[in-house]
Amino acid sequence: MARTARIVAFVWHQRSSAIETRERLMDGLTSGSDRVVLATCLRVEVYAAAEALEPSRMLADIGLRAVESEMLEGVAAITHLFAVAAGLDSTVVGEPQILSQVRGAAATTRHPLLVAALSRALYVGRAVRAQCGVSSTRSIGSLAVDALLSQVSRPGSARILVIGAGEMGKLALRALARRVDTVVVANRDPARAAALAEAHGARAIGLDGVGAALAEVDAVLSAADTRGAVLTTTILEARLRRGPLPVVDIAVPRSVGPEARALLGAAYRSVDDLPGSRGKLPDHVLAIAYARCELEAQRFLASRSPERVAAIRALRQGAEAVRAAKLDRAMRRLGHLTDRDRRVVEALSANLTNALLHEPIVALRERGVTTETGSR
Repeated sequence: MARTARIVAFVWHQRSSAIETRERLMDGLTSGSDRVVLATCLRVEVYAAAEALEPSRMLADIGLRAVESEMLEGVAAITHLFAVAAGLDSTVVGEPQILSQVRGAAATTRHPLLVAALSRALYVGRAVRAQCGVSSTRSIGSLAVDALLSQVSRPGSARILVIGAGEMGKLALRALARRVDTVVVANRDPARAAALAEAHGARAIGLDGVGAALAEVDAVLSAADTRGAVLTTTILEARLRRGPLPVVDIAVPRSVGPEARALLGAAYRSVDDLPGSRGKLPDHVLAIAYARCELEAQRFLASRSPERVAAIRALRQGAEAVRAAKLDRAMRRLGHLTDRDRRVVEALSANLTNALLHEPIVALRERGVTTETGSR
């Protein structure tokens, strides 16, 4: 019997991997025919489909032999993926942004096992949130705002510069809008900054206006992938002559370079300096949610067993053979039909066959029911 593919996960998370490591990985890793990269500000993960290849060899093949990672395989890897999608492995437990990030990762591969696992992760992630009450209105952006304003003496009258109008910038601006006096939004695309600023009563500028804006603001929240090109030592030195400048940098790779970070000193914080938040979720609810992810992982892998895959393939092939024979016989009797009408009849036959196959295939995948005996 041929060996079935399995999923191996390599995980570099904020809790165990330094931000410098994650930055290097983000620059060097890409999805491929047999792997998917899921990268956020807190994690870099590779989900790979392997057959005979050993996990350690796989790690070397993608150039990561020297980069220590947490490695998960089989049920553990799928359970982790489902928990990630459910927001259980996030700094803000239950945050919704990870679902769109998993969906984006799924779009980077066509490997059938990875596509199936990521699609199932989206379903399980939503189901666990709904059934266990795992949700949060908070985000990395709102945690960053809390950290930033804790360094400002009078938040209500503060003037804040937000760099970046992407998803994290939007979340930060939403959290800032009613808590400070003035917000300036800077973005590479001034039109995008203007649209975001207008929605929240802020002022928009291009990145070339950051130097001038620094002279007017009390603190900076950066959520843009600028890698030291905007918040340079030169413009920061000029601003620091007026006094300290708190900077919270939630971009990964970081938007403030090493020399500029040293210049800011204790006033600089990265995403790894933010505290976690799980709201009011008690321990037993989180335990139930994790258990649900593990159960769903076991079901998923059982549904991908060679026996079930072969049974589903045989069921489909048999049904298609019957459909094709019946359709051919009908078409010989309906010679008066136009080409368009023939296409309609053919589509109808395919749709009916798929509809009739749906429940038996679900039974095979989920419960391992055989088509001959109706038993497990």
